[in-house]
Amino acid sequence: MIKKIDFNKLFVSNLGWLKSRFHFSFAEYFNPQNIHFGTLRVMNDDIVQPQTGFTTHPHKNMEIFSYMLDGELTHGDSMGNVETLQRGDVQYMSAGSGIFHSEMNNHPQKPLRFIQTWILPGEKELEPRYGSKKFALEDRLNRWLHILGDKNSNAHIHFNQNANIYVSELDAGRMLKIELNSGRQAYLKVMEGNIKIENTEFTHGDAAEITSSTDILALKNSHVMLIEMALESK
Repeated sequence: MIKKIDFNKLFVSNLGWLKSRFHFSFAEYFNPQNIHFGTLRVMNDDIVQPQTGFTTHPHKNMEIFSYMLDGELTHGDSMGNVETLQRGDVQYMSAGSGIFHSEMNNHPQKPLRFIQTWILPGEKELEPRYGSKKFALEDRLNRWLHILGDKNSNAHIHFNQNANIYVSELDAGRMLKIELNSGRQAYLKVMEGNIKIENTEFTHGDAAEITSSTDILALKNSHVMLIEMALESK
């Protein structure tokens, strides 16, 4: 089964320096019917204006990752990690027992767009961890790139949940399979472009809840993220 999530119907938060679309209840947006999808708790499509950003703030007991689309994100945290990430790069943080960090757009002119995602942890109060990975376009071109997964997976980054995150950039006309085993489900985010799943079209920013194996077809050059996880009702 496929359920389309229309980008234009998502809650919009506009703080001036930050414009976000919230896929699930977050900050000033609360909808008791839209708290999470399985272990996927937060997905925010964020645009951060130049020379602004998220100043130092705390997190605890959450698996958090950010996927870069446009511009530059500079991360700093209480464990001493500092780095700048660009398109196609991933940063990951297991907040565990507690961590402070900042995410800034220090570029003088270019806005930053990234997808911020929170996954509910498999265990709580673990030692905090931070990691990142830089990828080339060829790593994800017309195929699934397994960016995050549990410790037993072949993902590039391991995190604290039985879930898998993949990304792909598809040329127009190319197709990819979404294979779901029994008891599994997925959330697909169209970060850029225009795709078709079965008889439904999805454009920039749209998402889909998916509960059975299917195919996606790129109607034009497209960039997608897939989060695969255990089946769980809201």
